[in-house]
Amino acid sequence: MPYFSMKKNSHLLLNKKINIYYILYSSCEAPDTPWWFSSCGASGPQGPTQAQCHNAYHNSNVSVTVEKEGPLRGVQIWKVPESKQYMISAYGAAGGKGAKNHNKRSHGVFISAIFKLEKDELLYILVGQQGEDACPGASSQTMQICLGESSEIEEEYKKEKGLTEWAGGGGGGGGATYIFRKKNGAFEPLLIAAGGGGKAYMKYQEGSLDDEFLEQYVNNTAVPGISGRTGAAGGHAFETDDITADGQDGVSFVNPIGEVFLSPLAVIESHGEVIIEVYVNCNHCQSGLCKRAPDTHLPICICQDDTVLASDNISCIGKIYWLCPSFISVLFFSVYHRKKQQLEGARARLQSPEYNLSKIRTSTIMTDYNPNYSFAGKAATLSELKEIPRKNISLLRALGHGAFGEVYKGTVVGITADHSPLQVAIKTLPEICSEQDEMDFLMEALIISKFNHQNIVQCIGVSLQTLPRFILLELMTGGDMKSFLRQNRPRVNQPSTLTMQDLLDIARDIACGCKYLEENHFIHRDIAARNCLLTCTGPGRVAKIGDFGMARDIYRASYYRKGGRAMLPVKWMPPEAFLEGIFTSKTDTWSFGVLLWEIFSLGYMPYPCKTNQEVLEFVTSGGRMDPPKNCPGPVYRIMTQCWQHSPEYRPNFSTILERIKYCTQVRYILIKIQECFMWCSGGHPKKSMSIMNGPLNYSSKLFPHTFSRHLCSRNSCRKVRKLSFSTQ
Repeated sequence: MPYFSMKKNSHLLLNKKINIYYILYSSCEAPDTPWWFSSCGASGPQGPTQAQCHNAYHNSNVSVTVEKEGPLRGVQIWKVPESKQYMISAYGAAGGKGAKNHNKRSHGVFISAIFKLEKDELLYILVGQQGEDACPGASSQTMQICLGESSEIEEEYKKEKGLTEWAGGGGGGGGATYIFRKKNGAFEPLLIAAGGGGKAYMKYQEGSLDDEFLEQYVNNTAVPGISGRTGAAGGHAFETDDITADGQDGVSFVNPIGEVFLSPLAVIESHGEVIIEVYVNCNHCQSGLCKRAPDTHLPICICQDDTVLASDNISCIGKIYWLCPSFISVLFFSVYHRKKQQLEGARARLQSPEYNLSKIRTSTIMTDYNPNYSFAGKAATLSELKEIPRKNISLLRALGHGAFGEVYKGTVVGITADHSPLQVAIKTLPEICSEQDEMDFLMEALIISKFNHQNIVQCIGVSLQTLPRFILLELMTGGDMKSFLRQNRPRVNQPSTLTMQDLLDIARDIACGCKYLEENHFIHRDIAARNCLLTCTGPGRVAKIGDFGMARDIYRASYYRKGGRAMLPVKWMPPEAFLEGIFTSKTDTWSFGVLLWEIFSLGYMPYPCKTNQEVLEFVTSGGRMDPPKNCPGPVYRIMTQCWQHSPEYRPNFSTILERIKYCTQVRYILIKIQECFMWCSGGHPKKSMSIMNGPLNYSSKLFPHTFSRHLCSRNSCRKVRKLSFSTQ
């Protein structure tokens, strides 16, 4: 059976609940009014009553019977009006917010499929209800926690390594939305949309792996807590006592008798819904698009821009732009008729989701952006982007989430010479978003499309005509560099598969990409391991710069007026950037030095044990990070040169590349470090290093070397066992 699992943290970042209904009508338009089912205003663990649904569906075309008792209590029963094919779209409910983790919810899942239903057949509809938030609390004590006036839960957690007096302060899991029917006396599920997991008590802070718990996570094979049920389900609460761990999302399901129309998307941030509508089959149309004729109700094929319907009423052909005198009268009539239709539909178009995009298309992107920056001195327009028809794109599974929305693995046809499917990564923009978010999304697409280099992720194209909007990128199956480095740390009795040469190779790849950006007068502003991607995890891997989220901001005229430092990558920024807002190519040089430190520490958070404010004070006072354990001396010298206080003393990327190549050729050998680093005590690391005449074996594996060091939490240090590496 086709189950669709939405993994933890696979959520679209929306400000409001998305309305995917527009997507469905982009490929099938029917005059039949759709039937729209909701939770009827019910919330919490109890379903709606008949009275609630009567009030909710008053003056609508929906009429349901609500079960009053028994296992089906709160389930809505709807009778199918005609024997036809129907498109059923289900929306799972979002999860609840945690007491101190209330910026966003875990989104419920949207899924759509087509089913053949018979007249008078009964459908049982259970609409998922949003998981309850942990706040506001019911008592004065919980209210203090919600207001941030009490940290009792954190204190108990740190003291007891678990919670005994408290339920945990996390949000409840969102309910799944079920559509099922009775067949041969048994219930048969047709479509189930998963609910979002409940948010944890407090948000997981990046760096806590390095700053507090470290190696207890490395060999931990525990999976996120689930309820023990299998198959489709709503979101779960987290069953372990980790106050920063979100509940796992549920699993969606489509009955094999149905045809999946749209694969699962994590988009809903409130209660679930169900939409049922008569399906218009457009498979006979070359474009895959059609609508019903208003008089006969028969499907009529429609064509996309720059094509018109051929005489066979099925195919689409290119428009003919040459004119003969005999066609002038016909042309004038056509223009008049079209203008009349445009005037009549002007108000509808202004309300259309496409309005903002069309408004942006009428001018260049540079209009609203900093005029000091441009692409080779030219204004960039959306017409330069390669538009790919939505019918050529298929979503396969969620990969993760980005600054705008979900990132999916998918395929696209019509790109390769042999028209075979090409695997791509698809970045999405929520349908409901601010105009600034839309501008930022389009700017990122324009930025990536301008580059052509083997160490920068390639933009395959865009799909902006249909919501949600897509950017199609080269698929990097190796994932992000930071996760790759962490997963390849050495463990007891298990050396890392990485060699020193491997680390130098990926550093060289990113330096090549940075050199290309520098030569094209482009400033990235966020060179970091989390923003670099790998083509694969095995030998032959190539590292590429893959995220230009911060780069797009430098084109925004209002960027320099931004307040606050919370959104800035302080640990990767030089003093002049976070103090004065000055960004040059030497800003990326500094960041590359921090990236080198990340690579040779195998993915640890820079400036261990220091907050952003402490890093700011540390760097401005002249402090610099010590080398990672067993880092070769020439590599650490590149880092320190990148961290020169004055930008003019930092090397450019041509020089950095030369020095990285030197590191692969220098003749020396490292002696194992005999004493551990005291990173939290403020002392310098004690190390033993010798320059010898023998060559370093760069194919040596990285073996675990057990030692103790102090690790800081914000107020205290604790001693833990830590695995580092040494060459053997």
